[in-house]
Amino acid sequence: MTVITKDAPRTGISGKSGLVEAPPRQFLTIEEAVDLVVDRLSVKLVLNFLAVCCTILNTGAATYVTIFTGYIPYNDWKCLSQKCIDLQATVGSSETFYSYNTMCKNDLVADIDFEWTSKKHTFSRDWGFYCKSEAKLSLVSSIIFIGSLLGLLFSTCLFDWIGRKRGAILGSVLTLLSLAASSVATSYPVLILLRAISGFGLIVNYTGSYCWIVELAPTFLRNPISGFFTLGWTAGTFILIGLSYFIDQWHQIYLAVAIMNVLGVIPFFLLPLPVSPRFSLIKGKKEEAMKTLQVLAQLSGSKISLDTIDLIYEERNQSYLKQIKDFKPRTHPTMLKETLLGMVVWFMVSLISYSYQFGWSKIGNDLHSIYFFAALGDGVAYSTSVLGCRLLGRKKATFFYFGVVILMNLLAMLDVRFTATWSLEHLVSIIGNIATSSAFVMMYLYTGELAPTSHRGMILCLSSSCARIGSFVGPYVNLLYGVTDRRVPLALFAGLSLLACLAVWFLPDTTGRSVPETPGDVENYLEKKKKEEEEEDGKIDEDKAGIVLVNGLNGHLDYDNKLV
Repeated sequence: MTVITKDAPRTGISGKSGLVEAPPRQFLTIEEAVDLVVDRLSVKLVLNFLAVCCTILNTGAATYVTIFTGYIPYNDWKCLSQKCIDLQATVGSSETFYSYNTMCKNDLVADIDFEWTSKKHTFSRDWGFYCKSEAKLSLVSSIIFIGSLLGLLFSTCLFDWIGRKRGAILGSVLTLLSLAASSVATSYPVLILLRAISGFGLIVNYTGSYCWIVELAPTFLRNPISGFFTLGWTAGTFILIGLSYFIDQWHQIYLAVAIMNVLGVIPFFLLPLPVSPRFSLIKGKKEEAMKTLQVLAQLSGSKISLDTIDLIYEERNQSYLKQIKDFKPRTHPTMLKETLLGMVVWFMVSLISYSYQFGWSKIGNDLHSIYFFAALGDGVAYSTSVLGCRLLGRKKATFFYFGVVILMNLLAMLDVRFTATWSLEHLVSIIGNIATSSAFVMMYLYTGELAPTSHRGMILCLSSSCARIGSFVGPYVNLLYGVTDRRVPLALFAGLSLLACLAVWFLPDTTGRSVPETPGDVENYLEKKKKEEEEEDGKIDEDKAGIVLVNGLNGHLDYDNKLV
């Protein structure tokens, strides 16, 4: 195999007279080569790709672990002091008495006025995080996204240095060590630090694994693989829910999640899948790229001969400082506008999504059941969003999902209770969460198709950074349930979704549109579209003029069809 530049001549080897002519050579990009080699599905290939999805099982569990290890059981306590007993006598109903409002509005103190009765021991109970100090729990939950933001900014350089696969392994090991250390944490500051380190490792692991599998996959498998890959996150969340249901001590839950992380590292070393061929070519390792194609051919059962393939590789500018200069209003205003609008939508959808994920305990008392159905909803969202995209198109599908979020949050404001533990708010909030997760998946796809190939990494990095900021703010929104009416955060979610719809309105629809390669392609697309619309309008005007002319002539014809 030979790596040549884009401008290399596409000519085969001509045979001399009397000799057998060599087979014609194929000059292909790495994407074309992968599509040629992996031209069919096989059991081995599918199993290997599914095993890669298992490498992120720890991400969902490690992200949401504080939901269960830091849970504050506002409904599971009993009175100790006379002050508390007197309050209970005035209320009468135990269902309304044992609540956040009774505890916090009357300044009841743990171990003096009341004692916890829940069998679940969390660090919030151990360290006294409740009522006025509940914001400390929100910080423990949110700080992981600050670590993720730093990891996101660092991961691009890391992946270009050691590759996607090795970067993902490094992130997974870093997460494993931080989770194991968290299981023996004895203070709040230490847990904060370990949580931030865990977020750093998580994003490097998740992003590296995703880039690794996508760059190994042929074009026809990328959309399905993207959906199944995110299901690894959901599967990890289900495992966390099961672990927290059976384990009562928060230290042990952290240790169990760390062990689960070990299981996620194993596929990296057992799978025959090598490093990404794109990374090999960037590093000039031609033979390594060839071996990767050979492995993919064996896994898919392809009979394609690789001896006649020459790879065309065009070096791209990877300097982010130079790429930033392309975001100028005078040079590339369309790319700048679309990037800024996308960043705004990413922030909003992430804020809403993680407000849901870390706020189910504010909506329902049965923690494990409501999180089970929420995780089930995420699985439905990830597996059906691609279908919605195909039926409605990118822009309309995004509008639809945000519209559902708006409607569900408005319905959640109604006071309708089905049972003692389930209400209309529970039901429509789960549906709203499904729509939010679907909108999140759509923005991944939408942004990737709007951004030019030369700047796609940077634009996705900027968008995901805004999402990390929204993720950090999200858990704090749930504090509004304790200081305002429950309808206030619901109205906030509906309002943010409406603003997201407004931002998407100004984005072009990418359905059926070729992906731009350079910023110039983004600008030329609008000019081309405007020209086509003008030509279409001109054609319509000509047709109308022709109709008017014919009608006019018909008005001047006599009965013998002769012009008067």
